[in-house]
Amino acid sequence: MKLIKHAVESILLFVNYSLEHLIWVVLGVASAIFWIWLGKKQPTELGQQRIGLIQSLIPATLWITLSLYMLFFETPVNWGLVLPFHVCYFINLLLPFMLWQRSFFLFEITYYMVMGGCAQALITPDLHHSFPHFINFRYFIVHMGLVQSILYAIFVYRFRPTWTSFGRAFLWTNIYFVFILGVNYLLGTNFMYLSKKPPNPTLLDLFGDWPWYIVGGEFLCLIMFTLVMLPFTGMSRLRRSEKDTAAP
Repeated sequence: MKLIKHAVESILLFVNYSLEHLIWVVLGVASAIFWIWLGKKQPTELGQQRIGLIQSLIPATLWITLSLYMLFFETPVNWGLVLPFHVCYFINLLLPFMLWQRSFFLFEITYYMVMGGCAQALITPDLHHSFPHFINFRYFIVHMGLVQSILYAIFVYRFRPTWTSFGRAFLWTNIYFVFILGVNYLLGTNFMYLSKKPPNPTLLDLFGDWPWYIVGGEFLCLIMFTLVMLPFTGMSRLRRSEKDTAAP
């Protein structure tokens, strides 16, 4: 029986950059294009907000449903999978409010975390279960939903992050870090990898053991936030240049 279980687990082991991984990424790109197209076709802002809400509620509802399933039907309970304290899962629950309320404040503090951090989780997943395991399904639907929601706000709502947004996002990220340090201490968890580094090789390995890799993570955070801000800085300069050229 143990041999059969081991064989099944081996078959269901997720492999980064496999065909399955590529299919998920392609599906994510296609669905993002679909939601943006559907949002742009709406004649009113209320219609755009309804489409945005529907799109963002799909991953949020899926996460809540599967978390409740694991809480009540799986033993022992893996609190790291059930509680919404990994930053991607926490933001997943915020984005329906952002898109429904058309909240620029929520956009500017989530844009950097999603595009600088959560999007990376689609490229280098920290995932052990292959499809059709529900953990695999939840992981990709949630992370794709995060990127789709931010892109929806950019292309449909025309939201744009600013350097002021950069400062606010970095401040709120660090406030959340401090909160999660307390949660990890009380529950013995490793949310946001603030208790120990991820099992897979990452850039955090360059900074040594705890707590030094957390300090290094702050610098990496600033670099990632800056990188995802650069496209909008370039567009802003291009617009100013066009205005100066057009001026008599």
